[in-house]
Amino acid sequence: MKKFKFIILFCATITMIRAQNSNAQIIASINPPNPDMSGIAVSSDDRVFLGFPRHADNHKEFALAELKDGKLIPWPDKEYVYPSAKPVKEWLVSPHGMYMDKNDVLWIIDDGKRSGTEEISQGAAKVVAIDIKTKKIVHSLEIPKGILRSTAHYNDLRVDLLHGKNGMVYIANSGFGKDFSLVIIDVASGKAKEVLRNHKTTSPDQNYMAFLEGKPRRGDNKQLTLPGGGADGISISPDSQTLYWTTISGRNMYSLSTAILSDFSKSETEIENAVTFEGQHPACDGIAEDENGNIYFGAYEQQSLVKRTPDGEFEVVSHDPANYVWPDGLAFKNGYLYVTLGQWNRLASFNNNKDLRKPPYLVVKIKIN
Repeated sequence: MKKFKFIILFCATITMIRAQNSNAQIIASINPPNPDMSGIAVSSDDRVFLGFPRHADNHKEFALAELKDGKLIPWPDKEYVYPSAKPVKEWLVSPHGMYMDKNDVLWIIDDGKRSGTEEISQGAAKVVAIDIKTKKIVHSLEIPKGILRSTAHYNDLRVDLLHGKNGMVYIANSGFGKDFSLVIIDVASGKAKEVLRNHKTTSPDQNYMAFLEGKPRRGDNKQLTLPGGGADGISISPDSQTLYWTTISGRNMYSLSTAILSDFSKSETEIENAVTFEGQHPACDGIAEDENGNIYFGAYEQQSLVKRTPDGEFEVVSHDPANYVWPDGLAFKNGYLYVTLGQWNRLASFNNNKDLRKPPYLVVKIKIN
C-alpha cells in the first residue's frame, strides 16, 4: 500500500498541502455569509470562476463569482447573479456545472432549482455562455418544454465545438429522485433532445452504498444518506470525438461518440447500442479532463483525487483526509487540477436534519506532473 507523507505549511495568505508527487494549494477559503460553492472553470490565463447553486440552499448571495487574490467578485455583474424579481430567464438561478472552451467562453448549466420550491419554471433551467473578455452573454439556451421537468437536475455539461454550426452542448441530468438522462442542445438552433432517459447507464445503481468519512452511507432513493442520483460527472475527449459520463450513485463509466450524439436523426435504439462501457472508477461527483486524454475523479470515499490515463490505468495524484470532504467541481488548466470542496455530504438532508458542514469551504489546485 502506498504511503503518503504530508507537510502542512502555514503562512499569511496561502496554505500548502504536499502529497506524493503533487502540491495542493488552497486558493480560496470561503466563509458565510458567502455561500457554498460547486462548479469551477478556469481560463487560459488562469482566471478562476466559481458557481454557487441554490438547489440545496436557497441563499440570497451571488450565484457566480470570479476569484481574485482569494476574494470573490460577483461576475459578470451583480444584476445577473443575485436573486431578482425579473423573469427567471434573465438571471442565474442556480448555476451548477461550468466549462471553459478553447476560446475562453464560459459555459454554465443553470439547473433552475431553488430549495423549498418544487417547480422549475420555464426559463430557469438553461445553458448560458459568457465571453469572459467582454462579459457579454453570447448564448442563453433554455431547456425547452417537453424536456424540462421539475424532477430533473441538470448537473454538469461539456461543449463540443466540432459538431453543429456553433457547437453542441451535452448535459448530465442526475435527477432529483427520478428521471435521469443526457440532454443535447444544438447551439445554433436551440433545438434539444433527451437521450438514455432512465437507461441503466444514466441511472443510479440500486441499493448503492458508499463510505463517507469512514462511515457507510446509503445512496438509493429509499434511504438517501449521501448525495445521490444518476448521470453526473461528464467529460469530453481532447479531439471532441468522445463523451464520457459517470453516475453519482455508481462506479461505472460510459462513453458515446459525439458524432452519434450530435446527430438528431439517430434513434434511441441506435444511441443505446452505441454506448461503450469504459470500466469502473472511484465513486465520484464531478470529473475533469486534460489535453492528453487523462480523466480526473474526486474520489469521495478515499478523500483523494485520482487520475485515469487513456489506457485505463489509475493513480492517486493527491490525498488529504482532513480537507478533501466531498470533492465536487473539477477543472484542469495549464498543468493544474482545480477542485471545489463543498462538504455536500454534510448537508442536513443527509444527516437527520442537522447541518454538519464546517466552514470554511475550500478551493484547491494541484500541480499535475
